[in-house]
Amino acid sequence: MFPRRRAARKTVLYTARVLELVATCGLGVEELLAAEVAGLGAGDAAREPGAVSFRGSWEDCWRANWRLRTANRVLVAIASWDAPDGEALAAGARAVAAGTAGGGGSELADLLHPSRSLAVRASASTSQVRDPQWAALKVKDGLVDGQRRRWGRRSDVDRARPDLALRVRLHRDRATLLLDTSGEPLDRRGYRAVSTAAPVRETLAAACVLAAGWDGRGPVVDPMCGSGTLLVEAGWLALGRPPGALRAEAGGGWAFERLPGFDAAAFAAMRREELPAPGADILRLTGRDRSAEAVRAACANLARAGLAERAEVSQGDAFEIEPPEGPGLLVVNPPYGERVGGDAEQWRRLGDLLKRGFRGWRAAVLAGGPGLGKGIGLKPRRRVPVWNGPLEARILVFDLY
Repeated sequence: MFPRRRAARKTVLYTARVLELVATCGLGVEELLAAEVAGLGAGDAAREPGAVSFRGSWEDCWRANWRLRTANRVLVAIASWDAPDGEALAAGARAVAAGTAGGGGSELADLLHPSRSLAVRASASTSQVRDPQWAALKVKDGLVDGQRRRWGRRSDVDRARPDLALRVRLHRDRATLLLDTSGEPLDRRGYRAVSTAAPVRETLAAACVLAAGWDGRGPVVDPMCGSGTLLVEAGWLALGRPPGALRAEAGGGWAFERLPGFDAAAFAAMRREELPAPGADILRLTGRDRSAEAVRAACANLARAGLAERAEVSQGDAFEIEPPEGPGLLVVNPPYGERVGGDAEQWRRLGDLLKRGFRGWRAAVLAGGPGLGKGIGLKPRRRVPVWNGPLEARILVFDLY
């Protein structure tokens, strides 16, 4: 904890600033995330590779962690400085921690008190300093030197669970020091009680649903449901359930809750804000998978997500599934490439299923492997290039008229 003489300042530090915020995401998802950020009412949103930057208060930071479905983390920028080489990188970090850097980051630099453990990670692009590990080490050395100058002691380094998880982004010889306010990545929603081979990440599953532009009304079908992630993400969107809901209930929390001056009552009030729930009265989820293990996993995860009473999951051939009364949304992540296998015949059969059984529906297909789903034989109205782990993929959206 900070010394008593700083108590009044901690409250001002935490509530009074306009922050420079950065929500990170997978490559290709930036447009979807930017739309989500705009939906929060945040200001000055700007897309950049793998992230969306915006301005807001600490409450906006909490709200972003609580509501954003496609974000990996939410970061707060502490300071930025020119860093063409290692010495400049360390000198800038030293000035920030010592409180001599000036500029808008000086109050946030008060967070760097040596009573709080820290860890530093870095990324580098289009810069003379190219080694992220070396860059992180130089920044860490600069920070602890600055702490010694200001407070006479330094922080411990805790790579497993630091009080302050710091990120350094080096781009075009300029360094930005950021504080991770999320802690655990935001894709860890808390409903995946059981997993299967090659599950889709929750944030990418949410991107598939959002890319479809689905209005949240009508049934949802996943004929190759695996562990049920796509069904859960669609169900939570339709019911207005924020992606952080189970995380809060399970007590896992977020890193910002451990910062000085955190207002737990204000955060609780923010969590009571209602989200649109267009599918509250009509949502039905239908899943199928040829694997009995996957069916068991999907049922367990849907139950954990509070969707068991709205879901029906069965074992069987995906291409023989009968659609419920619609129209609605079909969303699917077929096996492909290095993940499980897959071939051109699978894509052809999927296209036949869409044309034959789901007229009037909308479909979102996460397609990868050779051809990136071109074998479906339908023209998508939207293509979103993404990465599914290390594999190139496309979110293909079809209107099935």
